[in-house]
Amino acid sequence: MKIGEKIRKFRTEKGLSQKELAKMAGLSEPAIRNYELGNRTPSDKQIGAIAGALDISPFAISNPNIKSYIGVMHTLFALEEEYGATLVCEPGATYITFPAGSDLRSRLSDWGEVFSKSKDGSMTKEEYEEWKNTYPESVIYNKK
Repeated sequence: MKIGEKIRKFRTEKGLSQKELAKMAGLSEPAIRNYELGNRTPSDKQIGAIAGALDISPFAISNPNIKSYIGVMHTLFALEEEYGATLVCEPGATYITFPAGSDLRSRLSDWGEVFSKSKDGSMTKEEYEEWKNTYPESVIYNKK
């Protein structure tokens, strides 16, 4: 989901108009409209102001930075919302599942097969890296 779509989602959940959000964030109504339409991208400062007005974390509407655990967490939250990911916590293991029949689950299965081959030695590290670097073409080629 893009930043503008996230802003619209949280704004409508709070029952706010674009004008009301703009006033609360100290921005103009056209700015909010343009962010939501994807015509413009808010700066980090503007994201902070919008998030503050919506009473949410700036990470909830910004593009996640997976170089931090916070960014990874918000990426995982997005997987839950977009793809129906479910978190499973068991003694000694925590993992994510996806609904049966989903396209993402199928793609993860493709990755799992190749990953297993890289671990059991039936595929070299270089072949595994090539598979990842040429994805999704590598999957299409391997399915033929």
